[in-house]
Amino acid sequence: MGGVITYYFAPISGYAYLGHQTLTTLARQHGATVDFRPLMIAKVFAASETTPPFAQSAPRKSYRIEDQARWAAHKGLDMTPTPAHWPTDPGPACRAIIAAGKLGLDQDALSFGCLRAVWAEDRDIAQTETLADILTAAGCDAAAVLALAATDDIAGEVQKITEDAIAAEVFGSPTYVFDGQRFWGQDRLDFLASVLQQEAAVCS
Repeated sequence: MGGVITYYFAPISGYAYLGHQTLTTLARQHGATVDFRPLMIAKVFAASETTPPFAQSAPRKSYRIEDQARWAAHKGLDMTPTPAHWPTDPGPACRAIIAAGKLGLDQDALSFGCLRAVWAEDRDIAQTETLADILTAAGCDAAAVLALAATDDIAGEVQKITEDAIAAEVFGSPTYVFDGQRFWGQDRLDFLASVLQQEAAVCS
């Protein structure tokens, strides 16, 4: 058992919100570690020539709303069909999540808090006050995290994560990478679970 699941995600991603708790539960069940890698999704879309969700055709937009509503009901999550602050700049949240990790704080709770704020609470995670509230609710020292998040080193790490994602041929959020395999979208988590089970069987 064990291993590392590399979790590329945008903290404004609706499907990352839907899959987040399932991912972290899977990791716990299989003794795996989640490597949180929040990224600048617009750069990933541009590099992969992917049309951003907000710029897709009307039929695709309407289908996405239906699909997300079904998944939210299935998972027992509140989800706003058209969030008031989506899309918004994910940079501040990316930097905060990375900074929290550097300080040994709870990236899981913070990441989910950001995702929930966008998709269930109509809050703008690009705003410092909103981030501070989410950090506090996640049990983090908001002042310490935000101070570190404002440094050039953390900004550089966001850039590197985004570049690494592009190099790994990531083209959307969420993308989970385990043992060299990519799993794009929270609806592929069953396949990730199968690989984790196979890994556990080999190691037992």
